[in-house]
Amino acid sequence: MDLAAISYFTAAVAFGVLAALALGPWRKRPGSLWVAAGAALSVAWAGHMGILSLDVGATPLAGGAFEVLRNAGWFALLLALLGGRSDQPFRLFGALGLITLALLMFLLVALLLLVLPAFAILGPWPAVAVLTMAVLGLVLVEQVYRNTPPQQRWEIKFLTLGLGSVFAFDLFLFADLVLFQAMEGPAWQSRGLVNAIVVPLIAVSLARRPVQREAPTVSRQLLFHTAALTGAGLYLLAVGAAGYYLRHVGGDLGGLLQVTFLFGAVVLLAVIITSGALRARLRVFLSKHFFRYSFDYRQEWLRFTGTLSAEGDELPFRQRAILAIGELVESPGGLLWVRERDGGYRLDGVLNLGEPDYAPEPPESNLAQFLERTGWVIDLDEYRRDPGFYRELELPDWLLDNPRHWAVVPLLKGDTLQGFTVLARPRAPRKIEWEERDLLKTAGRQLAVYVALVQTDEALLEARQFEAFHRLAAFLVHDLKNVSAQLSLVCSNAERHAGNPDFVRDAFRTVANARERLERTQLQLRQVQPGPSAPKRSVDLAPLLEEVVRASADLRPEPVLEAQDKVAVMADHDALRNVLMHLVRNAQEATDDHGRITLRLYTEGPWAMVLVEDNGEGMDQNFLKHRLFRPFQTTKGNAGMGIGLYEARDRIVAMGGRIDVSSVTGEGTRFTLRLPLRGSGLVDEQILKAEEA
Repeated sequence: MDLAAISYFTAAVAFGVLAALALGPWRKRPGSLWVAAGAALSVAWAGHMGILSLDVGATPLAGGAFEVLRNAGWFALLLALLGGRSDQPFRLFGALGLITLALLMFLLVALLLLVLPAFAILGPWPAVAVLTMAVLGLVLVEQVYRNTPPQQRWEIKFLTLGLGSVFAFDLFLFADLVLFQAMEGPAWQSRGLVNAIVVPLIAVSLARRPVQREAPTVSRQLLFHTAALTGAGLYLLAVGAAGYYLRHVGGDLGGLLQVTFLFGAVVLLAVIITSGALRARLRVFLSKHFFRYSFDYRQEWLRFTGTLSAEGDELPFRQRAILAIGELVESPGGLLWVRERDGGYRLDGVLNLGEPDYAPEPPESNLAQFLERTGWVIDLDEYRRDPGFYRELELPDWLLDNPRHWAVVPLLKGDTLQGFTVLARPRAPRKIEWEERDLLKTAGRQLAVYVALVQTDEALLEARQFEAFHRLAAFLVHDLKNVSAQLSLVCSNAERHAGNPDFVRDAFRTVANARERLERTQLQLRQVQPGPSAPKRSVDLAPLLEEVVRASADLRPEPVLEAQDKVAVMADHDALRNVLMHLVRNAQEATDDHGRITLRLYTEGPWAMVLVEDNGEGMDQNFLKHRLFRPFQTTKGNAGMGIGLYEARDRIVAMGGRIDVSSVTGEGTRFTLRLPLRGSGLVDEQILKAEEA
């Protein structure tokens, strides 16, 4: 007993020093008055316990009212930290005021249990009361730390650590007393020293607080977590007490009943915690009774926009749109109707409402016109009770027949109805008050912009697909023109050279080449898919150029090949062949029969270089700068379409390369093709840049 007395008297001295510091040098620091009050009550408690320790029969429960007052002092400090300016008188309101009232009522009950002269007849309940105070203390410490901004936790870190340690020690001490009706002597004797050890931590935390620093305010998350944790703690205490009595009342089956009961209680708690409906009911209850407004508008809007703009989400946009607006009122799903090009409204998205197959709503329907004219949020339960409230509105049967349909929210973009959402019934029953209507109307306008943006993107993608199809058609028409020119040349010379074996041989070769090109054109038309180009594979350029030279031998002058062996690139073989054939044909058409056309192949660093050079007519500088490589621009007059070079550059760029050209009027033209060598490391990089461009 002397050791216990020394322990508690040491705690009294330590708390006395802390109270003196809080009222003296640190009196201007926020929270100093509350620290001084808690320290003073702890001095009284420690002194009282020290005196009682001199009595051989004293126990921790002998503290009585001083035990309650000491805890009440630290509870007041923690509530003040949660409530705002902690250096002001204890004037709390709203949620924190009700929490404070509940704590005061509990402390009053604990006080009555502990000061009754014959508290021994109450069994373990006085010890349960002290144990519950320790649990509540831990909950408050956790909430203070959780709801303090990270940049301010440096100030309260040691305070929460110290008080949390005190309450945790009390939890350990009185849990033994409740469960085993006994207490270890060393734990009882060291309780005072344990409290004295945390005094420096509280002092350091108070010294860290700068003058006029505001404490965190109460938030909805704070209230929700506090209510949930407090409820769970009280539930576990009740379960523990019930298990205790089952064990002692059940006789031989007491142990079996206790284990079974505890397991069932834990399973029930897990079901309650994971229940979305119960969480929703708790949020609605707290918002309705603890706050002036039903919504934390900043938090709701951040969540709404975050859900809408989430990228890489598993849900498609239509489902995310329903989820975003449904989360505002705890609705688990709904329907999204969007405006089509013909003005009607089509069901475009469904979330957690099965797979309905509702017919489109025409633009002249009563529902669509009412929503566009008024912009009202329709409460379907209200309409079912009193249809006259919505004037001349007549809702379709599909909307009223399903009892899960709860509200209709218009999606207005300006004065135009972009669509509407039908929300499913919320997890927790709630009425659509003015706040819900205003929030849903505003969210509906925001959602209408997103829906219009998505529709615009889809229309743009469709336009790009048609553009790609039109470009492909132009390329194919250009190839057909070349085939037609080849066949026309054969026909025009057939009568004059029909008996010439060389002409007949060249004519058959030309017809075979034309047939091959027509077959490729048919294949492209059958497999046309605007989007990614044909897959690229390794192409040996020397054999390809030899093939181009042979295919071009039917016209004069015949091209001459100067090629380096074993030059390979990653390319589309047929597309590259068509490009080279077009460049050679252009050179032949621009050069007289006695001119010169040269094809050269060599390497330069990571590039394969292909030169197509002639000494023909050439092009003027104005055409080179402003018209070359542009569609429908040609130097051939009516004989050309002006799309060949545009197609050639487009295909070479898609392979990761580029085309350079130099020309002088009357001297000739040189086209230089650069293609990344296979394995050079430039292939993927150049192709990626080309696709981005």
